[in-house]
Amino acid sequence: MKNLEFILRDYIIGRPVISIEYDEDDQTIGEIIDAHRGLIYGHIELNDEQKLTSFMIDMEEIMEHNDVSLDEYEELTPDELIGCAEDFAKDFCRESLHFKEMTQWNGESYMVIFEEKDMALNLFIPNSGVTIEINKQGFIISAVLFQSYYQLTYPDIQISAEDAKEIICRYPLVQLGIFEDSGEMKLVYYPNREYLAVHVDGQIATTEEFLEEKAADTHEFKPVTVTQSVESLLGVTDDMYKVETENGTFWYDSLDVENVQTADPIVKIERTDDLQLDYESSVEWEESEELPEELLEERAKIFLEAIIGNIHDKYILEDQLQEDEDIEFLNEEDLTEEERQFFEELEKMEADEDEGLDEDDEFNFEPFTTFTFIRHYEGIRMDEYSIHVNVGVYTGVIRDCSIILPDESQLLAMNMEPVVSIEVAKTIFKEHLQMKLARTINYEDEDEDVTLYGLDYVMDFPQNRRIERIDATTGEVYYEFSDVLREG
Repeated sequence: MKNLEFILRDYIIGRPVISIEYDEDDQTIGEIIDAHRGLIYGHIELNDEQKLTSFMIDMEEIMEHNDVSLDEYEELTPDELIGCAEDFAKDFCRESLHFKEMTQWNGESYMVIFEEKDMALNLFIPNSGVTIEINKQGFIISAVLFQSYYQLTYPDIQISAEDAKEIICRYPLVQLGIFEDSGEMKLVYYPNREYLAVHVDGQIATTEEFLEEKAADTHEFKPVTVTQSVESLLGVTDDMYKVETENGTFWYDSLDVENVQTADPIVKIERTDDLQLDYESSVEWEESEELPEELLEERAKIFLEAIIGNIHDKYILEDQLQEDEDIEFLNEEDLTEEERQFFEELEKMEADEDEGLDEDDEFNFEPFTTFTFIRHYEGIRMDEYSIHVNVGVYTGVIRDCSIILPDESQLLAMNMEPVVSIEVAKTIFKEHLQMKLARTINYEDEDEDVTLYGLDYVMDFPQNRRIERIDATTGEVYYEFSDVLREG
C-alpha cells in the first residue's frame, strides 16, 4: 500500500511522511500514522477490492506536532478549491466523475460533490462518486467515496414534468404546524414530507417508498400515576453525596467527597433554564435477564409525569419497532461451510472483545430501550419538542433524557384559527414547485452487490426558493437557508 500512502501525502498539510497500519482483524480499516513518531493523524477505510472508501485527517493533531500552520497558506478561490477536490477524485475514484455541487460546510471548510452521469439523459447518479470536505487552503479534511457497482434501468417515461406536478398536487402539499419565533408561538404551514416524487409511470411515490423511511406509528396512553421519585428512577441511593449548584443537581460517590471538583458525577440533573433539562445516570449495572418492555415503558412514563405532569394530554408515544415477521432466520444446518466458518469467526471476535472489556471502562454503558414521546397541541404535532427517554434494559434506570419544553403560556395565547386557508397555502407552494426528472435508487429491487437506479420526477425549487414555512396569519413565505455556492 506504499502507493496509497505516497498519494495521500499530497493532500495532507505539511506532507508528513506517513504509513498506514491496518487492523489485524479487518484489513479494510487503517490508521494513518506518522512514519517516524507513531502519531495517529487520521483513518482510512477500504472496500473488499482495496479501493479507498473513507478518508479522515486530524488537522489539529498534524499542526500540533509539525512545524506547519494554516497561516502559511493562502486561501483559495472556489474554482481553485473545486480543482483541488477534483484532483483527489481523479486519484481515487472512477475517471468519469462530474462536478455536482459545492456548499459551505462551516466557517472554515466546504463540501464538494462529484458524481457520475447518465449521459443518455444527462442526469447525475446519486451516491456514485465522492463527497469531499476541503478547507479554505485546499487541504482535504475528509472524504466519502462510493466505489460500489451500479446498474441503470430505463423504464418507459409515460408522463411529462408538468404531468408529474399535476399528479403530486392532488395530494396534501402542506400541513398546519406551530413555529416558535423568539419565544412567540405562531401558526404556520409546513411542507408535507409524505410525498416527494412521482414515478415515470404516473404513480405517486411516498417517503417510505422513495427513501425507504417508515414513519413510526404512535398511540395515545392513559393518565399516569407517579409511584417513584425522579431521583429513584435515576438510580440515586442514600449513600451518594449530593451537590446542588445554580446549574443543577449532582450526585457523587461518597468516596469522592473531598475531590468533587475533579470527580465525575454518577447522576446529574442539569438545568439550562426552566424549559430545558438534561438527565443522565451512570450507576453500576450487571448483565442479567432483561426487564419486560412494558415495565420499561411504564418507568419512562412515570419519569416524565413526575417532571412535566399530565403527559397523557400533551404527548403521544411512538410504537416500538418490532422485528419483521417476514424475516427468515437460517438454521445452522442450512449454512454452507463458508457461511458457518464466517459466523464462527464472528462469534470468536465478539467473545474476544467482551473479554477485553474492563468493568470500569467509561464506555461500558448499559444497553437501553428508547421511548419517544411526541408533543402535540390542539391536534398539531410539535416534533421539535419530542422527548427521548433511554431506559436501561437490565436495571430499569433512566439512563439519559433531554427535555425541551414549549412555553405553555405562549401556546395558550395562540390564535388557533388560521387566517390563510390551507387552499391558499397550497397554491403558494404550488407556484414555487417544479418537478424534474432524476436518477433515484430503486429500493424495491435492491441488490447487495449492485445499486439499481430508476427514474422519477422529484420535487425541485428555484435557487434559494425552497419553502420552509408559510405564516398562517399573514401568508408570508419563509425559505430554507441555502449554503450552495456552486452547482454543476
